[in-house]
Amino acid sequence: MEVAVVSEAVVAEALHQLYSPLSSPRVRRRADSLLQQFQRSPEAAQTALAVLQAPIVDTGNAEHNALLRAKRAFSASTVYFSVASYIRKYKMDDPANWTPEDRAQHEVLVKDFGQMAQDVWNVLTGPNGTQEEMNVQTHLALTIAVILLRFHEPQGDTTVVGAVEWLVQNQLHPVSNNVTAALTNFAVLLTLKVIPEEVDNKRVKFSKVKRSQCEDMVQQCAAHVIRNVLPSVATAVDANEDQTQLRGLLLQAFASWVEHGTVLPTVIIECGLLDRAFRESLLPASSVYALQVVREVVRACRHDEHVQLMELVMHNFVLLGKHLQERIAAAGKSMDFCLADCARAISECGQAFIVYFVDYTLDMRPGSLVYDFLDTILFFTALNNLDISNETMEFWIEFRAYISGKHEQRMYVFETFISRLLAILIERTQYPDGFEAFPEAAKERFFLYRSEVRNVFRALATVTISSEDKFIVDAIHAIFHQYEAADSGTPLPRDVRIRMQMAHSWLLCGNTNLPVDDAVVGTHGTGHWFARHPEYLATYAFKIISNGFELSQDDSSFPFSQHGLEDHVGAVALRKLTLRCGSHFFNPLWMDALVNLYRSNRAAVGSPSGPCLTGNSAKLIVDSICHILTTVSYNDALPVVEELGAIMFTDLASRYSQLNADDDGSVEFLCEMFKHLLVLATRIPLQMDQEIFHPVLCVLQKQWEVLDTILRVYGCCEEVIEQFCALLVGVFESLRSQALELASAIMPALLEQFSRSHDGSYLSVIKSIIGCAGDDEATAVSLTRVMVIVCESSMSKIAADGSADEHPGLTIALFSLVATCGTHHPSILVQSNQLEGVLALALHAFKSQNPDVGATTLDFLLELGSLYGQILRTPEALLQGPEFAGKLLLHQQIQTLFFEKDVQYHVLFALFNAAAGGMSPNLMEKIAEVVRSCWVYFGRQRSEELIHRLLSDNNFLGSQVSERARTEFLNYISTPTCVENSRKFKRVLNAFCDHFKRNLTGSANSEAMPRGNVNLSHSIEQLQQQVFELTLVQVERSASAMNLRFIGVSIVNGSTPSTDEFSGSPVLWLSGKHVIRTARGTASSVKSLHSTGDQMVSGHLARSVRHHARRSLKSSSRPRENKQPTGHQQMTRQVGC
Repeated sequence: MEVAVVSEAVVAEALHQLYSPLSSPRVRRRADSLLQQFQRSPEAAQTALAVLQAPIVDTGNAEHNALLRAKRAFSASTVYFSVASYIRKYKMDDPANWTPEDRAQHEVLVKDFGQMAQDVWNVLTGPNGTQEEMNVQTHLALTIAVILLRFHEPQGDTTVVGAVEWLVQNQLHPVSNNVTAALTNFAVLLTLKVIPEEVDNKRVKFSKVKRSQCEDMVQQCAAHVIRNVLPSVATAVDANEDQTQLRGLLLQAFASWVEHGTVLPTVIIECGLLDRAFRESLLPASSVYALQVVREVVRACRHDEHVQLMELVMHNFVLLGKHLQERIAAAGKSMDFCLADCARAISECGQAFIVYFVDYTLDMRPGSLVYDFLDTILFFTALNNLDISNETMEFWIEFRAYISGKHEQRMYVFETFISRLLAILIERTQYPDGFEAFPEAAKERFFLYRSEVRNVFRALATVTISSEDKFIVDAIHAIFHQYEAADSGTPLPRDVRIRMQMAHSWLLCGNTNLPVDDAVVGTHGTGHWFARHPEYLATYAFKIISNGFELSQDDSSFPFSQHGLEDHVGAVALRKLTLRCGSHFFNPLWMDALVNLYRSNRAAVGSPSGPCLTGNSAKLIVDSICHILTTVSYNDALPVVEELGAIMFTDLASRYSQLNADDDGSVEFLCEMFKHLLVLATRIPLQMDQEIFHPVLCVLQKQWEVLDTILRVYGCCEEVIEQFCALLVGVFESLRSQALELASAIMPALLEQFSRSHDGSYLSVIKSIIGCAGDDEATAVSLTRVMVIVCESSMSKIAADGSADEHPGLTIALFSLVATCGTHHPSILVQSNQLEGVLALALHAFKSQNPDVGATTLDFLLELGSLYGQILRTPEALLQGPEFAGKLLLHQQIQTLFFEKDVQYHVLFALFNAAAGGMSPNLMEKIAEVVRSCWVYFGRQRSEELIHRLLSDNNFLGSQVSERARTEFLNYISTPTCVENSRKFKRVLNAFCDHFKRNLTGSANSEAMPRGNVNLSHSIEQLQQQVFELTLVQVERSASAMNLRFIGVSIVNGSTPSTDEFSGSPVLWLSGKHVIRTARGTASSVKSLHSTGDQMVSGHLARSVRHHARRSLKSSSRPRENKQPTGHQQMTRQVGC
């Protein structure tokens, strides 16, 4: 479409389509594109100006009026766009080098744009002005400002401001009545306001030289505008009541020239507009603009040369504060509209003038300017409105910091204000009556306010070491004076006792959001102070914390906790103190007190006799004890940990003589107990060269019979097992090789409970054991058996229930386990021969609707590619070392599966479907990263072959997109710049998949798999048959080869072989329910085959039995001597399956 032929009617129709709610997105985009093209056309400005010059007619039709407003707004924007984006065709900056053609062109442009400026001015001051929208008028003023700045050439004393006066003199509608006078003054003020702003507007295309000239002009004209132009307009506005609405615009223009110009203080003082701004700040219509003027004047002040102006500002603020106090006293909330802005303005003023307070004035007597000014700020701080009071906090922080940093000796001069400030803040931070019934929003504002108050306290107390020492010592003495009063028998009122507790809490736990005592204010924690003065821990700190816990028990109706949490502030204080001063706490006084505190709290849980600590308070106490025990040896820590363990297990026995998984109370108790044991296991660090094992290991081994009972009773209780397994994971990951003996002891119980519940938490424990296990042969054999058992059992369970979505936690844990095994012990993963089945499960998991399953599947594939590529990136000379033996075996197995069995093609097929919408869009970045890993880890040639094959596969919907799209994708996807840039690779992949995303939705392609000679199951239902491809003859033959006596098979619902049959030679035991394919291809269910004696081999090792002749698992089946294993071999002794 030719832009030149777009008429006003076409533009109007496009606007209608753009704003109509009935228009489709496509229609709106097309209309918007047409309007943008129109704005760039040569005729746009004149066409738009013609629309603006037409009179505004109210037809009474709402739709017509809305379209008319849209047309005028678009037209004003178009005119401004045309002027602001104009690019000249000659070099205007150097008139001396103009050719005659350049000069003639310049004169024509000046004439044309001058006429446009006058036409726009006439619209702005014409009869439409009374009905025009403000956004239209603003664009018109901006247009005039840009034209004057771009084309006005100063002649003598004439400036851009003089050009505005010229426009007034030549306007089409001269000033003849109140209406035209108001419109003219409005146009003058609005244009003057935007002129300085447009100089800094980077969207206006000025050359560097021209912009610099405009900036100089604004600097030079500012004094003239403020001294002469604006006061004369102000006089005219004040003389006519019809122009009162211009008062705010007058102040905006003043603020604009003060901000961008350079104005002497005398000019600002003499013009009278600053005093006017302070007066106008009490009027609702202009308060915001008036205070903006004040803030701009404050920013313009410089300390050396503007002292007189600074004093005037402060004097006006003092008067403003007095007026506000009078009006608030008389009319209550009548001044709420301006209080927040006034507080913000005076706070900024105070921060800007701090140097004046300290360096320029020495008069701090009542009645002096600085005294009254600080008193006015305190008035805003003391207002019973948290938001307003909060506006002044930054000032008090900077005020105290400046004085302490530069003039500490003068601090006594300001002590009066500091004391009054503390009194105000303490009063404001007290919990009001009925606080618990407050709405949540009101509580949140209150907590936010007290958070800011805490920063003020920190600034007041901790600026210098000397002031901090004095502050804290005075606070401690004040607290102990209160103790003496309480001990003397004088009853303390409830509010005094509460404030007393708050003082204790704030002193030791400075970041709690709690009020404080009248005599004490808190700091940001005093742990660092007690670290410098540990002699006070056993006296002052001990007494304060003890009384804090006792006080909270005396008054259980008051919330002694932090905002948003249930943690007792005393417990939080303990944790903070021990974290900084742990080495000073290991003495009988503190340790007995802490253990007794934990014991008494555990005894109070659920008891009606007395209150107990809520939330994580008990855990914080255990955490505090751990901070102390980290500084001592295992020998010293063991008695404390054993006593804590005895408290837990004794309490368990006394409460629940008979454990029951259906008892919610016991479930909650056990979860809490395991959390506390986890803290002990992970917070007491691993130490080398110790005489004994880690204290928590000693406790767990000592209490293993109880733990084993808990595991059997609650083995299928998700809440308990999650915490129990988290404890074990923490033990193994923290203590590593020290915990292998424990791992050997508990492995049979773990496998037994896993076979019952198939809870993924058990796999997390096994993963942590594999991560810390050694590399000896016995451990490898045992862990290989474990991997076979848990992998096959997991996949059988998922297959039986039909979908990974039925067991998302199990699926995620299985992938994580296999990836960890491949990373830490690749030979175990190879010998277990489970990778092929897990890959089949991964392909099935692409269909999952659970985003966590999808993300874990992608992470697993990415880790597998990384393990393969690690060998390729390693120099061949290094690969001969024993540490790479397992990695080479895994590399070869991955190569066999991905290349020979074509698994990689299936994975790539599924990944492209996932990128086209088969998985959550949030996973797109991770999908692209897995696809990119084909190039990164498997090489460009291999990846290109797979992509070519994929795009030629008729089963793949991507092969049906256009030839051009496929060719572009092939050309871009393998380029080094694309492969090396993950974001670009993602864009290219996403763009290609978008071509067939719509066809994929609802099609069978999301379920489809590529066809071909692939030895890999395409659905999870086939996993059982694939995993157990054994015949009974093979089992018997393999058993005979291992000197084992094969008993036979007991079919489901059949009998179990008796124990009499187990006498004599060792027996092969195939436990669990499995599907074994016979020689004819039928399936039989095997319920159990049993064994006795030292030799125990899982039925889950049927695959291993099949590969006995060519796999290393034959060593795992060889009978061993009955000798006591040690070290890593301890794993072998107990892994009976």
